[in-house]
Amino acid sequence: MSTSTSISHEDTKARSPSDSSRFRDFVAAPLPRKLHEAVRVAIEAQGRYKLRTSLSVLGVVLGVAAVIAMMSVTDGARREALEQVQLLGLDNLVARNRMLTVAELRGASAPGLTVGDAMVLSELVPWSAGVSPLVERITSVSQAGRNLIVTLVGIRPSYQAILKLQAGRGRLLSYMDEKSGSRVAVIGAQLARRLFGYADPLDQLIRLEGQYYRVVGVLAEQGGRSPTVGALAWRDLNNAAMAPLATVSRQGLEVVPAQRVDEIWLQASNGDRVEDTGQVLRRALKSLHRGQEDFDIVIPRELLEQRYRTQRTFSVVVGSVAALALIIGGIGIMNIMLTSVVERTHEIGIRRTVGATRRDIATQFLVEALMMTVGGGAVGILVGALVSVGITAYAGWATHVAPLAVALAFGVSISVGLVFGIYPATKAAQLEPIDAVRYE
Repeated sequence: MSTSTSISHEDTKARSPSDSSRFRDFVAAPLPRKLHEAVRVAIEAQGRYKLRTSLSVLGVVLGVAAVIAMMSVTDGARREALEQVQLLGLDNLVARNRMLTVAELRGASAPGLTVGDAMVLSELVPWSAGVSPLVERITSVSQAGRNLIVTLVGIRPSYQAILKLQAGRGRLLSYMDEKSGSRVAVIGAQLARRLFGYADPLDQLIRLEGQYYRVVGVLAEQGGRSPTVGALAWRDLNNAAMAPLATVSRQGLEVVPAQRVDEIWLQASNGDRVEDTGQVLRRALKSLHRGQEDFDIVIPRELLEQRYRTQRTFSVVVGSVAALALIIGGIGIMNIMLTSVVERTHEIGIRRTVGATRRDIATQFLVEALMMTVGGGAVGILVGALVSVGITAYAGWATHVAPLAVALAFGVSISVGLVFGIYPATKAAQLEPIDAVRYE
């Protein structure tokens, strides 16, 4: 065996007097000094075989990095889903026109959702705090030579209360605007910047669908990153313009209650009864449409639960891979520790002959195993955090490295060191002093 990779028996005997003196001091030392000496010896022992030690620690690094990355993606997705659904409102329900087949259209007895449906729902559905029909159109907006494609949303003022919208500047739409048929609009914060730059957009005119609208307000910046939430498209109000429904449709709501709308939003007064409210809403609309169910009911709270179930499945799959990597890393560390016990049998014998107990020997090898796993865990946490940043940068996924994930990964690395270090430490402690000293 070469001197670069092992300690020969002659080398060990040559250093025995000084080693014996050092080991005697170690035996008589108090516990804190013993632990300090154990760490020093562990660093020296692992430094003899840098490549072997590094390869063994690599498994722990990869396993912990996988845990951190997996939990950061899961937590980021959870936060993003919650943020998106909060934009829709956890206590809200949405009725949407269903895409019907040609045969269904021929047999349909109702024109889909109408303004009239929304007007009577507040009386038919208990626990309803607000109702608003909505129409949505993709159109162009122009102002001072700038032309953009935006979403024009025709609403009743109650829609703003349902979504808890706030004006960053100016005001929101009012019932007076609706009754008077005023051509006024509230625009999103990003749309305001795209159209007006740093100029004040209030009381400025913009052209929508060939008509001029006066800007009376700018919405406060809305959160959210993803354009969709489950089956319901998230409406990017940051880049949208809102106007009274009667103005957009150019028909009075009470005069033409049969005019078709795209959605009807309903806010439940009791968040704990959203599902019950959804069932009542479905029955009420089906009755109004003469038994024809040409609509879908979407409950954001249910969408959130579906997203969580999907994320849990993803977490189980990726977590299993991370656990496997940690087990492989632990086995590698156990292997190197068992090899170290064999190579250092003579050293163990000297320690035992000068008074070291079995516990002292076990502690020494357990400290060495823990140093490898804890060191690997620390590096793995750093690598996992960098991986999560890379995922956000290149894949566009929202990630978040939570303190709980770091604590869990660090705890797992310590557990791996204990589980896979106990057997080699016990094996070293069980060596008989005389046999160990005679070992070649």
